[in-house]
Amino acid sequence: MKRVATAIKELEGTGLHWHAEGTSTDVVADSLAKLLREAEHLGGDHVSLRTMNLIVAPDPHKDNGHSASMHETALHPARMIRLVEHKPDRLDADIRVRLIELGDAGMNVVVEDITITANRSRLDHATSLLAPLLARGLPTVAWLPGYDHGRIEDELSVTAHVTVFDSDRDPDPARAIAFAHHTALAHPSRDLAWLRTLNWRRRISAAFSSEHAQGTLAFAPSGDVVGNVDSPAAMLLAAWIAVRADVNVTLRPGTGTEVVEAVTVAGIAIPPGSGAACSVGMLGEALDTVYSAPLGYEDALQSLDRVAIVG
Repeated sequence: MKRVATAIKELEGTGLHWHAEGTSTDVVADSLAKLLREAEHLGGDHVSLRTMNLIVAPDPHKDNGHSASMHETALHPARMIRLVEHKPDRLDADIRVRLIELGDAGMNVVVEDITITANRSRLDHATSLLAPLLARGLPTVAWLPGYDHGRIEDELSVTAHVTVFDSDRDPDPARAIAFAHHTALAHPSRDLAWLRTLNWRRRISAAFSSEHAQGTLAFAPSGDVVGNVDSPAAMLLAAWIAVRADVNVTLRPGTGTEVVEAVTVAGIAIPPGSGAACSVGMLGEALDTVYSAPLGYEDALQSLDRVAIVG
C-alpha cells in the first residue's frame, strides 16, 4: 500500500499567522475569516480545494505530539484543527494560513492549520468548542493519534462523520480490539491496523480466484497466519480469512520483524509480495478511504473468536 510521492512546498512569503492566549473560539473563528480574506490577495492563481474538516485529537501519551502533517493537509485539502492539552485554565489559539504548491503541475492550494490549546475540562466539551470553527457543508474527520483518549473520543464521535484511529498503537490488544469493535458498530470509522492488511488480503483473494484453488478449501479447511500475535492487524487478517474462507485459522508468533510474515490457507502458501509484508499505514491512506466503507472490517471484528492464538 505505497503512496505515490507528491512534491509539496510552501511558497515563500505567503504565510499568514495569528496567535492569542486567553481567547475564545468565537474570536478564533473571526480571526480565521480575516486571514482567509487576506489570503485572497496573496498573489498568483490559487484555489481552496477544501474537502473536509480534519480534527486532530491530543495524544494522551505524547507531549502535544501530532501525526497529521502539512503533507496530509495538502494532499487532502482540509481545515485542520489540532487540539492540544495544557494545564492553565485558559484557551490559547494559533492559526496559520499558507499557500502550498502541490505536484509538478504547479497547482497552488490554500492550507488552513488551526491549533487550539486548552485544559482538560474544556477539551472534554470539544463538541461546543469546535462548533464555531468547522467549515459548513463539509464532512468532518476525527483523527485519534495514540490510544485511550477518554471522554474526548465520545465528544468527537458526535462532531465527526468518520473517526480514524490505529489499533496497533495501543499496547493492550484486548482494549484496542474492544475500542475498535465499539467504534465500528456505533460510528463510521477507519482503522489503520485494518489498512495494513490490504496487500495481504489482495494476494489471498488472487490466490483463490480459480475454481481449483477454491475447491481445496473443502478438503483442507484451515488457515495459518505467522506474525505478531499481539497486533490487532494480524488478528484482523486472521479473522478475515476465517470468515471469507470459512476455515479455522491459527495465529502463530513470528520473528517479530513484520506484523504479518507468512500466510497459508488450505495448504496454499500465499507469497508475501515485494517489499514489506505489511506497510506502515499512514494517516493519508485512511483519508483516501473516508468516503468508502471498509469492506470486510466489521465481519473480521465479529469473527475474532474463530482465531486460535498460539502464544
